[in-house]
Amino acid sequence: MCLRYLQSGPLNFLMTTPGPVSTNSFIDRIASLADNLPQPDLFAVLGLGAMSILGAIVVALLLRWSLIGSAVLHRKAAMRAMKSDTTPGNKIMVATVAGRGGLKLRQAALNAIENFLPEFNFGSPFYLGACPVRVEATDFALSRRDNDRLKTAFSESGADLIIWGEACRGSEGNVLCFSTPALLAEQGSKGFFALTLDGSASDWGEQHFRAIAYVAGRRLRPSLGRPSDFRAERLFSIIHSMENLLQGAAMLTGEARQQLEDDFAAGALHIGDQLKNYEWVDKAVALRAKALETMKPGDDLLRWSRAKIDLGKSMCLQCEQKFEPNKLQDAMTHIREGVDATRTGPQMALADAGLQALQKAENMLANRRRFSIRWQG
Repeated sequence: MCLRYLQSGPLNFLMTTPGPVSTNSFIDRIASLADNLPQPDLFAVLGLGAMSILGAIVVALLLRWSLIGSAVLHRKAAMRAMKSDTTPGNKIMVATVAGRGGLKLRQAALNAIENFLPEFNFGSPFYLGACPVRVEATDFALSRRDNDRLKTAFSESGADLIIWGEACRGSEGNVLCFSTPALLAEQGSKGFFALTLDGSASDWGEQHFRAIAYVAGRRLRPSLGRPSDFRAERLFSIIHSMENLLQGAAMLTGEARQQLEDDFAAGALHIGDQLKNYEWVDKAVALRAKALETMKPGDDLLRWSRAKIDLGKSMCLQCEQKFEPNKLQDAMTHIREGVDATRTGPQMALADAGLQALQKAENMLANRRRFSIRWQG
């Protein structure tokens, strides 16, 4: 059976005569083939081939190790350059963007930050650099390894914001993740914000770049969600940029869209109130009323309450310009509903429990002081 397989297999060229072949005849043919080689030592030929293969493997390993070493040196150099830079303002790192089209998406992020972030950070200077730090893009939670890697990157580079992502994740679209030292310290493995954008980065226009810059600016300055912390004159340019983004923000969805709407409505109300510009008040009323049409208290009680109170305040300002009793009553209803909802929420319940405990402690201290005074008398 073995000889039949050899006759029909790769060594058939050794068997030139038909019919059964004896073992001695087969061995003779092998010896004849070896004799006809340029070097009669067959083992030397096989050894040379093995050495060639082993050499190729060694060269490939050395090349791989050199590339890894080069990436490590590049990463260390980029981090040192960022930490030692004396440019005032924030330091922003754009890390590795994985996936097909990752280089284009990374370049789009760099362009967005460089050209549009000034619209959302009051035109303040900043340092922007790329660094090959690899972190998995996710919309759920960071792995322990990625969490530690980000902490190390923040520590060694002095960065205030790190951006990473993954390009073309099928129907999920491109993902860019944003994290700061504060987010990572407060929320741990969930200390980042994920932004999803559809389409190829090479086809994006200004609105996509502005959306990336807004999300980055919001992470760097969470106070943008509290416009009353700023003077209305100083806030005006940022709210105007938010309005431009809202007009073509179909690419923004989920939490990013909600934050943009909430920030703009609160900012428009603040500008309208402080500058007595009722055009901005009307914008705040329109946006809050539209949002409340689809918003439910059970989805996000605090956001619903804030929208109700903002709508009521905006309508009160409208009544200052033109008094309408029915509108004022509606405004008061919105404010009352918003306040009542916060009282029934878990945060208010916790605050009430804390206040009760504090009041009990203060009463105890007051009683002890009275007792001490009476005893001394």
